Amino acid sequence: MVFSTKNIHYYLLSIGVIFTASYFANKMKQPFETNDEYEMIRNYVLNDSPLYGYNRPKLWIHSKYQINSRKWKSFGSRTSSDLNQPYLHLVIQSIIDKCGDDFHICLIDDESFSKLIPSWDVDISNMGEPHKQLFREMAMMEILYNYGGMIVPNSFLCMKNLKPLYDQEMLNNKPFVCENVNKSVDLMQYKNPPVFSASTYFMGSPKNDAGISSIISYMKNRNARAHFTDEYQFKNDVATYLRTMKENNEISILDGAMVGVKTSKGKPIILDHLMEQQPLDLVPACVGLYIPSDELLNRTKYQWFVALSEDEVLETDNALADMLVNAVSVSQITPMNSDIHRSVASI
Repeated sequence: MVFSTKNIHYYLLSIGVIFTASYFANKMKQPFETNDEYEMIRNYVLNDSPLYGYNRPKLWIHSKYQINSRKWKSFGSRTSSDLNQPYLHLVIQSIIDKCGDDFHICLIDDESFSKLIPSWDVDISNMGEPHKQLFREMAMMEILYNYGGMIVPNSFLCMKNLKPLYDQEMLNNKPFVCENVNKSVDLMQYKNPPVFSASTYFMGSPKNDAGISSIISYMKNRNARAHFTDEYQFKNDVATYLRTMKENNEISILDGAMVGVKTSKGKPIILDHLMEQQPLDLVPACVGLYIPSDELLNRTKYQWFVALSEDEVLETDNALADMLVNAVSVSQITPMNSDIHRSVASI
């Protein structure tokens, strides 16, 4: 016999030692692999390396991948964690087409935070709402503080290059945020709430800016509470803090008309207007159109639009589809300059 039954306990002990050693070796190896991955991204992708990104400012586009039933992976699962919003593919492509020659575009999701942010140890995937959105918002501020650049939502239909706007705002050497339609109902603070309020959905900042650090500290204190409710949405607490920073000349606030949330007459542009056939009343300087993607998913009346294929979206008869057609048509007929190298990374 190859094995002696008398020595079987020695064999079992040896196997146990091997498995134990292997387990602890993997545990010790894992943080080194994580650190190596972070160092590679930090050194070659994000920190102005001449080898990657061509020393361009960063443009951050975050996408949320949530379990949904819009398109099944299989009949048995009847769910999927894919994006499954074809119109967003067109929208993101418009950003790449207009800005890819002047920005280093970084496509990120919730799993990117641990790769990009030093000492980030928050597992957003296991959180529920509203925790998830609060920590996601804070993570985006951390990224902007560490690397600088510009945050653009993945539902922003880009009609012009954002580089001139970014350069103009950076002349002030401080962060900028943008107006959005105010959905606050905090009558304790306002008898007549303003139509528009400051928001972090579209913003930019220099690297290591003190103003962004202040926003992060505020969000950390807010997120440290033991219990979360939707009170922060009702009161729009971040907008209040941003307004105070504006009064202290720590940030600037971009007119909402520049990103398509305000008409030329100063009235709000809401989702219903995008779904109508009437053309939108935009100012000539408008650089794009913000699409309220979360509302589009939640409004039963308009959920059909989210399920359309890219071709079906472009054939739809409404204001949003008309603008998408124009954006796609321009990107298709505009010749690419062979001397310009687009810089896009999915992290």
